[in-house]
Amino acid sequence: MLSFIISEYCKYGFLLAYERDLSDLKGLIPADSIAAEDFELLDAVDDPVVQWLLNSIDKVIDCSKTYLMINNLDELEVMENETYNELASSNFFVYIIDWENKSYRDMLTNLNAVYFSIANLLYHTASQLRTRELELPDEFYDNNEFLEVYTHILNRELPADDKNVSLIYELIADLNQDLLAIDRLS
Repeated sequence: MLSFIISEYCKYGFLLAYERDLSDLKGLIPADSIAAEDFELLDAVDDPVVQWLLNSIDKVIDCSKTYLMINNLDELEVMENETYNELASSNFFVYIIDWENKSYRDMLTNLNAVYFSIANLLYHTASQLRTRELELPDEFYDNNEFLEVYTHILNRELPADDKNVSLIYELIADLNQDLLAIDRLS
C-alpha cells in the first residue's frame, strides 16, 4: 500500500514540475511512468511544493521501513507477493481519484483532495489491521467512520493498542503537516 502512495506523491511531484522546472520533459515522459530511480530528478526541482511532496515521500518510506522492521518482514518478499499487491491495488483504486489536471493552480487545489484520499486509504488499511479483517463491515462505509475520527487522528488523540495501527495514524498526522505547509505556500 505504501508503495502505491509513494508513486502517487511522485506522480504529482512530476506533474507540478512539468508545469515549471521540467517543462521541457512535459509530454515526453508520462508522470505515472516515473520509477523510484527518477526521484533524484525531483530533488533538483526548486519548486517548494515539489519539495514538500518529496518530504511526504520520505515520511512514507520511513513508515514503510519501520513497518517492515517491527513485523520482521523482508521488503523484497512483500513487494513480490501477488496477494498483497492485489489487495493493496484494490484498496488504492477505491480511494484514489485520478484528477484531471489542467494547470499548476488546478494541481495545487487538487493536492488537498489527494492528501485527504490518501489519509482515508491509510485509515482503511489501519482498520483492516485493527479488526484483523480484510473485508470491513458495511457499517464502516455507511457511517463514514473516517470522518468521525479524522480530527482525532490529526490531533494525535486516537490511541491505538496495535503498534502497526499507531504507526499508520502517526503517518496520517505527519502527512497532514506537509499538506498544511503546502497550503501556506499557495
